[in-house]
Amino acid sequence: MAHFREVLRERNFFLLWLGQIISQFGDRLNQMVLIAIVYARTPGSPFELAKFFSFTIIPSFFVSPIAGAFIDRWDKKRTMIVCDILRALVVLAVPLMFIDVKTAPSLPIYAAVFLIFAVSCFFLPARLSIIPDLVSKEKLLMANSLFTVTGMIGAIFWFVVGGILVEMMKVRGGLYLNGLIYLCSAAAIIFITGHKRKAAKPVGLAEIEKVIKKSLVSEITDGLKYLKGHREARFAFRVLFVMMAGAGAAYAVIIVFIQEAMGSVTRDLGLLGLFLGGGFFLGSVIYGRAGHRLSKHKTIFGCFITAGLAMLLFTMLLKWTQSFLFASVMAMFLGIFLAPVGISTNTMIHEMVVENMRGRIFSSLGIAMNVAFLIFMLCSSMLAETIDRSWILYSVSGFYVTAGILGFADLYLFKEKHVNG
Repeated sequence: MAHFREVLRERNFFLLWLGQIISQFGDRLNQMVLIAIVYARTPGSPFELAKFFSFTIIPSFFVSPIAGAFIDRWDKKRTMIVCDILRALVVLAVPLMFIDVKTAPSLPIYAAVFLIFAVSCFFLPARLSIIPDLVSKEKLLMANSLFTVTGMIGAIFWFVVGGILVEMMKVRGGLYLNGLIYLCSAAAIIFITGHKRKAAKPVGLAEIEKVIKKSLVSEITDGLKYLKGHREARFAFRVLFVMMAGAGAAYAVIIVFIQEAMGSVTRDLGLLGLFLGGGFFLGSVIYGRAGHRLSKHKTIFGCFITAGLAMLLFTMLLKWTQSFLFASVMAMFLGIFLAPVGISTNTMIHEMVVENMRGRIFSSLGIAMNVAFLIFMLCSSMLAETIDRSWILYSVSGFYVTAGILGFADLYLFKEKHVNG
């Protein structure tokens, strides 16, 4: 804590950190408002919810590859300010343009969601890349640690606050507050002074096309070639694909399932998110201290099995009892057992992949994870329109348990083969 206080005494970094907290509140509130909009327009429809959320993911495929080309050439402070103002204007335009969001045409709202998250593809990397301009090299590690820790805590806290506020203020009030929050974030960043400014450079269409081809074709191709020749890297790829496929299949469905079981739109959803996030945090701490004594492969397979069982109990208890207590305990266990999966796979990549390939491997993994999440979210939500939501969640539970069991079996057969060979 003493080191954190020391880096927060840096005025410019403190303003950026404050802007991050405010902006993060806007992001979480935005997420809750989207859920409330879908509920107001089509209550109980997982597929409509999935369609809305797909417009928050799609910009990462099309915008992120070219965002870096602009950010590296623009002044980062100005970029963040413009992004916050643009997000505020888009958010505020929705309730101002439409008297009743419930009956508003779908296309403009979809477009607004896409624009907000497209702009965020510029804001987030600009915020991360400006940190070295605001603190000395000796304080850089501590500054990044503070951003990560407070980012994790803030995401959980604001998710809860956002759920309660949207439940109280409804959609229109939530949109007005969301726009105001983005403007407050811009105001905090405006007061940053003395950072290294970079004059804006024009970025032509030919250069953008070159960046897109390099990001989406060359780097992904190189990453896949590397995966083909390295068993551990392929293993990490499969693990993360399985984890995100299950998460995508459950995401939209479990939101509607909680809404119907608890009788609230966003309040209980936010509170259960608090326990899930708390489980992730606790699981990360526990595994960070004890993980070096455990086999990463066995940890991953064991966590898949226990996470699947936790989701099974979560679904059964919430469906049968509507008890928030039981659901919150199972949500925390789910977070505890899923956290080591991501930590183990990322560590394996860091250990096994050569330094000059890590960026391309993580880029390939990121795209594959987003694709898995998006496809399985849309497919499961379509299926949930015709069958009981709980059966989708039971299937995800079985998917995780089966993945864990097959993983242990494959590990055993691999060892047997090498022993006998």
